[in-house]
Amino acid sequence: MKPPALQRIVVATANPGKLAEISALLAPRGVEVLPASAWGAEVVPEPHATFIENALAKARHVAAATGLPALADDSGLCVGALGGAPGARSARFVGEAATDGDNNRKLLEALQGETRRGAYYYCVMVLLSSPDDPRPLVAEGEWGGEIGLAPRGTGGFGYDPLFVVPALGKTAAELAPEEKNRLSHRGQALRRLLEQLEARWSLP
Repeated sequence: MKPPALQRIVVATANPGKLAEISALLAPRGVEVLPASAWGAEVVPEPHATFIENALAKARHVAAATGLPALADDSGLCVGALGGAPGARSARFVGEAATDGDNNRKLLEALQGETRRGAYYYCVMVLLSSPDDPRPLVAEGEWGGEIGLAPRGTGGFGYDPLFVVPALGKTAAELAPEEKNRLSHRGQALRRLLEQLEARWSLP
């Protein structure tokens, strides 16, 4: 027997761009998406070397703080020529107080003169029904592309102005939100998570 309908999820992120993307994908399914800040819950640091460990730590913390099912993702950009960096430290490539602009500048500097510019965005997303949920739902997504020579576009966040989608000739920051959600690593992961949700939980 499935648990009661899942009507509200707290998202463990302080990133408004991530929250908007997740809300856009879940709202049509009748699920209310709320930020952890609505409860005054702070998102925990991301000290781990792997995406999955960071995502689980954030989801457990927010589920404990709010008493509601918690969704968390950890995602980042992996660049082949840099051995997979910045990886799980994508948001902190320059340091803990780094801005998107800081990180983008450092990435361009690191790739100066480099002809191998292949990269991919990766996302792992987890959903816990409670802090002690022994069977978290886990889904992954990967979005391949290349690192451009200069930023283009004003949409998105993170490394989107540098992340070129070769088939479209556009950066992620030049895509309409609906198109980005259809293609992105986060969109892929969330759709796979929804498949698991429908199998294990009820939706409104």
